Amino acid sequence: MTIDEVYKFVQFMANKEQRGYVKPSEFNMLSKRAQLDVIKEKVGKPSPTAGVIGYKDTAQLSDELYPVTVFESNLTVSGDLFTFPANYLHFVSLWYGGNSVEMISLGELYKRRSSSLVFPSLDSPVGVIEENGVRIFTDTLGASDTTFTARLNYIKKPSDPNWAYNTVNSIEIYNSSDSTQLTLADSTHKEIANRILGYIGVNLREAEIITYSESKNQEQKQ
Repeated sequence: MTIDEVYKFVQFMANKEQRGYVKPSEFNMLSKRAQLDVIKEKVGKPSPTAGVIGYKDTAQLSDELYPVTVFESNLTVSGDLFTFPANYLHFVSLWYGGNSVEMISLGELYKRRSSSLVFPSLDSPVGVIEENGVRIFTDTLGASDTTFTARLNYIKKPSDPNWAYNTVNSIEIYNSSDSTQLTLADSTHKEIANRILGYIGVNLREAEIITYSESKNQEQKQ
């Protein structure tokens, strides 16, 4: 669905439920929030120990999140911190020196570094997420190890959706060339639209979405 089709669907259902006219500025704000919420739900919940997002990897999820998934991005080093890219949104996985990095909490790190059995090593590196990046620990004493390249798989921030328009006789007319489409795959657009409607107090059933889709298909055939 184009951003215009999503907006028309939201307007149709909002009017049907007597929720009033949804302004373009309101729609743009809500569509941005809805797309981010859908991404967050599909990526998964934070780990109770390390605060790391766990990417639930299935074929459908991979297809839906592929437009916002970045693979093996080389991280920049700042001091002893590997910094996140500017468009970073959610953590997926991290590789360092050719090995997968186990993400742990700061409290767990202290336990690991004082243990002779599970002490971090280059073969079994561990990482701790901070606000702006990741610190990686191997068998190097003191600060985190930045000897090798760290490659991050992550979910990036999508572009903000934008339904752009020109005003003709006080009527807002869709401007496709200046609009920004939804970043996520088409299979998520109904869910995004449904979330937008939920924000404005319209609760839909799947049958209503199907009925609307069928009516639009009939219109296009005529």
